[in-house]
This record gives sequence, C-alpha cells and structure tokens, in this order.
Amino acid sequence: MQMTSQIDAGGNDPIFLMFHGYGNDESEMMRILDAVYAPTRADAAPAAIAAVPSYISFRATYARPYMGGNYWYPDGCGVDERQRECAAVGDAVASLLDASAFAHRRKILIGFSQGGYLSYRLVKVHPTLFDAAILLSPSFMGEEQAALDSPTRFFLAYGAQDRTIPLPDQQTAHQVLERAGHLTYREYSGMAHAICDEEIADIRDFLRAI
Repeated sequence: MQMTSQIDAGGNDPIFLMFHGYGNDESEMMRILDAVYAPTRADAAPAAIAAVPSYISFRATYARPYMGGNYWYPDGCGVDERQRECAAVGDAVASLLDASAFAHRRKILIGFSQGGYLSYRLVKVHPTLFDAAILLSPSFMGEEQAALDSPTRFFLAYGAQDRTIPLPDQQTAHQVLERAGHLTYREYSGMAHAICDEEIADIRDFLRAI
C-alpha cells in the first residue's frame, strides 16, 4: 500500500484519510479534495474549510494487471474476503495514526466506491478512531445484518442512475448507517457511478458543520 501526503506538521487542522475506487489510484481522491477546498464564488467559508487541507491519500493494495489502476479487494470476491482485506488495511492505518503528531487532530475518512466500503469497515473495526466518514457510492453487499456502534458522523451519497452498485446494496448502506445515527444522506438525479458538482458542494457543507 503506497500513499501520498500533504501534512502541516505544526497544525491542528483535520487530517483526511482517502481511499480511491476500483481501477484508480490515490490521485482520484486528491482531485475530489481539491474540488471541495477550491474557493467558492461567495468565498465566505469558515477557516475549517478555507485552508489547504492536510491529507494522506492511499493507493490500493493490489495492482490491476494489464489494465492499470489498483484495487482494495478483488472484484466479485466474497464478503469474508472483502472484510479480511479491509481489516488488514485498517490495522495499518490505525497503526500509522497512533503517532503523536495525529493525537489531537480530527480524523476524516473519504472513500469512493470500494474506498467508501473500506472507509466504513475502518469505522466498524475502530469505532472511536474517526470523527467523520464521507462514503461516496459504496457497496454494502453482505452488511445487511450489520450493527454499527460508533459516534462517527457519516456522509453517504449515490447517483440516482448508479447501476454499478445494485440498488439493494445502496439501500443496505443507508439502513445500516441510519440505524447508527449521525447520518447525512444525499442522492443526485441524473448521476451514475460518479461525482457531481452538487455533491462536492454538499461535502463542503458537511465539513463546515462538523
């Protein structure tokens, strides 16, 4: 697992832990965070969202042969394998965050698709470690009976035309996180398995509120 980071060593701003989707790399999430932190026309953002963010953007464990990009767990694998792969990444991330430099900083997860499910599993296994988690178009296949006991605040979003993530898996994500509490849910008309400008604006608003 490789990573790219930008960290203000002397600051106490939030640190974003970012996990890309299947077939991509760490630059995917860096582009999303850049969009969230881009100046708005009103330019009235609070300090928490106006500064250059600190982040660690991770490249997934496995390289995709021939086609390029990386993945966190094999496409189409079983639930047990998905959870094992996510647990291994979670243990490595938790060990990294044990450093004194991160002790007093808010820790915010952001993940798209596979990276969104991975972010959820990090909270599931380490329920008090993360302050917030932004899950963009994740699959919750196999999590139908999951119970999450965590104070972590969640932002969950899907495109209304997303056919990559089956609707029942989207509904499972909504139900599991709604039962846990602290959920902000958004759906975007006309959007498939992607990111849109309205979603970026909603992420920005979510971060201002936490």
